[in-house]
Amino acid sequence: MNSACPYCFTRLGREEVVYRCTSGRCQPAPDPQATALAGYEVATTRMYRQVLSETVKTLPADLPCGLCGGTCTQEVCPACHRDLPEQWRNRRVFTMAMAGARGSGKSVYIAVAVETLIRYAQARGRTVGPETTGTQEVYSSRYYKPLYQENKVVEGTPPIAAGGAYQRDPLIWSVVGGPERLSIVMRDLSGEDVEKLAGVRPDFSFIDRADLVVFLFDPLMLESVRQVLAGVIPDVDAHRLGARPGEVLPRILAQTGSGTARLALVISKFDSLHQLPRVSDSRAAILANPAAHFNQDATMRRTALAPDLAAAQFEADSRFLDAEVRALFDRINEESVTLVADQAARDGRIAAVRHFAVSAVGESPLHANQLTQRGISPFRVLDPILWGLSAKGVEL
Repeated sequence: MNSACPYCFTRLGREEVVYRCTSGRCQPAPDPQATALAGYEVATTRMYRQVLSETVKTLPADLPCGLCGGTCTQEVCPACHRDLPEQWRNRRVFTMAMAGARGSGKSVYIAVAVETLIRYAQARGRTVGPETTGTQEVYSSRYYKPLYQENKVVEGTPPIAAGGAYQRDPLIWSVVGGPERLSIVMRDLSGEDVEKLAGVRPDFSFIDRADLVVFLFDPLMLESVRQVLAGVIPDVDAHRLGARPGEVLPRILAQTGSGTARLALVISKFDSLHQLPRVSDSRAAILANPAAHFNQDATMRRTALAPDLAAAQFEADSRFLDAEVRALFDRINEESVTLVADQAARDGRIAAVRHFAVSAVGESPLHANQLTQRGISPFRVLDPILWGLSAKGVEL
């Protein structure tokens, strides 16, 4: 797993480098290729490419600008032409795309997953921190502050084409302390954008190049589940609900084809299904089984184990969980979601699919201004990420 662009997820070749002019004398010009991959208008200064050859044995640290005579020092992605962080091509990079319909809980999941990842890494003798100032600012203001300081429901991710859409830049996290430095890149897809996807879009092609696509399935989007749990959990704000997951997932999978991405098919807000034993429902006995893997979470306990033993236990646990969640999809009459994901894997459009169950908060919010009464209690939130990392040979 070598380096990849944190924007379009294109893997960076070891035999070529592209720089853009940074002299200040070259004016940015419209860039059709960058615009197509970004989904909004992009202008760039003049760019120059150097490829290793019989006469060029090493990649240069800069290139001269043939237009203004200045020096090109900013390395850019050869595909989308976005600026790359300093020394980025020397990093091991793991890329993630977070997808789901509106209201599926992506932003809350990201915030809780990051905080849990920080704790998990510390228990492993490693540190996790923001790679860029932009990541620190956006994560703090858009994810951490509303959730952990204000105890509020995190606002939905705005469409990428909206002015000032903060998720145009990914969240980049640096993991330090292992055999080599690792960067984890997270792109948060707007549910509104995903629901409107039609056909194959260049600006969503990064989904196909991602190491991991996490698709959140909110069971509370199903009318049958909401009716059964009425009066047991707080009423769901219908205005925050998007399209049915069975309608959205095919739009995501339509962007795939190379067989690169692994799909984590995740039932989010699983705490709501944990309430089924309190009502008269045919699925109550399944959810009440204390031996079921979707009723257990050994994530932090595994940090005390040797890495190879922890990885083996996680894989065994994850396979059991996959089977349980598959069966649960059938019991809630959403087996079509599993079928379309399995078909994509059989067709070679994605590398693999695995099912997960997570709860970021631990309870359903009473209203937008009070997310939780008891405090945030994450459940299995790292499972999809640990699975994706393990598949790439990374053990935390």
